[in-house]
Amino acid sequence: MRIVFAFLLTTAFVSLPVHAREDAIKFEGVQEHCVHAGKIKFGANSRFAECSVTKGRWFATLDFIDMYQAQYCLGHGDGVCDKRALLVFANRAYKPNARLMLQRIDAGTAQYEDPLVVQTKYGDILTLTARYPDGSVSKSYYRWQAGNWKPVEARAWLRELSRQLPKGETIKAEVWPDADSMSAQAVVRASGDSGAHEDVAEVELGLVKDRFTVKRVTLAQKAD
Repeated sequence: MRIVFAFLLTTAFVSLPVHAREDAIKFEGVQEHCVHAGKIKFGANSRFAECSVTKGRWFATLDFIDMYQAQYCLGHGDGVCDKRALLVFANRAYKPNARLMLQRIDAGTAQYEDPLVVQTKYGDILTLTARYPDGSVSKSYYRWQAGNWKPVEARAWLRELSRQLPKGETIKAEVWPDADSMSAQAVVRASGDSGAHEDVAEVELGLVKDRFTVKRVTLAQKAD
């Protein structure tokens, strides 16, 4: 079940999720102005001359802690984003400081979806998503635990799935978990004497030791 998610903006080579914790960031203005935090450095003698916030707003509240996103464009003042960054800040109401909890850095052509927090029987799960011009997607997942976002491993389950597929069938394309339904849908391809055909694997997922795992797989013929 979705609990809260924000409304509004923003792919290209390999994304770099970076986990950071900083407690002395002034909360006032953190949604409007870039801050030097984690891997974010800009200005004189830095890789990037300028940084601007392309979007900043609240997106969830957990354990009386408000979560805010800030999306950055890092560049050289020519209107081009050489890199983009998505930062997650936490703030308790009426407290003067914000805490940088998470950040990911992507190529400047990335488009970020709003951070999404969902309630599952395994706990509250956060998904950060970047979309790329070629149609590909990169996601990172976290579970809320004792006031922190703990990374969730999201690729190993694909090897589990491959072992459960009929002999000769392989996963056709990139697949990411849907934390809201704790499921995934993978197109699989089998090659035989009559040529290649495709099926759909409906996968029910679980969470064990902060990694997605395969609970059940159902194969169905892909609709034309």
